[in-house]
Amino acid sequence: MYDLIDRPVMQLAPGGRFLIWAMRGWIQSATRGNCPPGALAPAFARHGVLPALPHLHMMLAELNRRATRKIAFSPLACQYIGDDEAVLLQICRDAREAPPRARATLALLLEEDAVGQAFAALVIAMAFLREGGLDEITLQQDGALGPR
Repeated sequence: MYDLIDRPVMQLAPGGRFLIWAMRGWIQSATRGNCPPGALAPAFARHGVLPALPHLHMMLAELNRRATRKIAFSPLACQYIGDDEAVLLQICRDAREAPPRARATLALLLEEDAVGQAFAALVIAMAFLREGGLDEITLQQDGALGPR
């Protein structure tokens, strides 16, 4: 997580950039009173990961409704990864690499009875993102990534 805080979004591998965009887009849509999955679906479909969307939506909805504290997201255009965004990216990374750690971190952020559902949704979402090649959440070397 600490390797991600305040780093440029463009240094993330494509999967990390996609997840940052999806999380920020989800909260922006929800804040405006729109349906987040409807707003995000075209991009998920274009990247071949539409099956991940309902599961990512479920996890983000749980975080939005049942978090034990306010979770901050940066605006879509922000070029840097925020603190809470780094935590969520790490949870996504851990869902693949260390599932018990991902669940334990979610337990620090959510009401107790919301953890199981959010964790299950996260694991499924990350499996679909993996199938689409968008599960890599690492930092690339400076200049290794071209423009979006």
